[in-house]
Amino acid sequence: MGSGCEREKMDVENVEEPGCSCSWTVFGLGASAICSMLKNWSGMDRGKAKDYIISCQSYDGGFGLIPGSESHGGATYCAVASLRLMGFIDEDILSENASSCTIIMPSLLYWSLQRQAQFGGFQGRSNKPADTCYAFWVGGVLRILGADKFIDEGGLRGFLLTCQSEYGGFSKFPDLLPDLYHSYNGFCAFSLLKEPDINALCVELGITAIAAIGL
Repeated sequence: MGSGCEREKMDVENVEEPGCSCSWTVFGLGASAICSMLKNWSGMDRGKAKDYIISCQSYDGGFGLIPGSESHGGATYCAVASLRLMGFIDEDILSENASSCTIIMPSLLYWSLQRQAQFGGFQGRSNKPADTCYAFWVGGVLRILGADKFIDEGGLRGFLLTCQSEYGGFSKFPDLLPDLYHSYNGFCAFSLLKEPDINALCVELGITAIAAIGL
């Protein structure tokens, strides 16, 4: 992005190739996080990025990986976190005077809260079982929107503990072996629940708040 290495701004219309299952909703979070950490947005057209992300909001309020696709907890986190990093979602987004950057906020909140399933865990899509990772992906969306107070914290904590392994870490579902991916998300979810001795998070970057201060 510096002199002698000029780059064209990211064109969101040309990111997806025919037949590719990848999504700018996901890649966009990576790009937004990098620009945010570098404090340099010269390589990214935030206006186009915002318009594309908003086009991925589904009829039921969540966000899909691409326009017209099924709402998904991971894609919804990527969309909301990207909009926050780009400056389009305020901390007081639920207040009467806050701008919602044309997100259909009531539907998003309803969809997100409906993802807390039986036994307290969060599911990534409708009619799917609860999964440790979505405790952070969907819980993180609610935290960014300032709606995490509506989470059944006791139920979520109880579900996460059933996924904690005797060997350490967390698994996807109860009674499975743990893995690094779900262990990361499990600890992040406990941070959202303000578990003692676990550091607070910068939710939109997925790192500790202490680490984010140094960026």
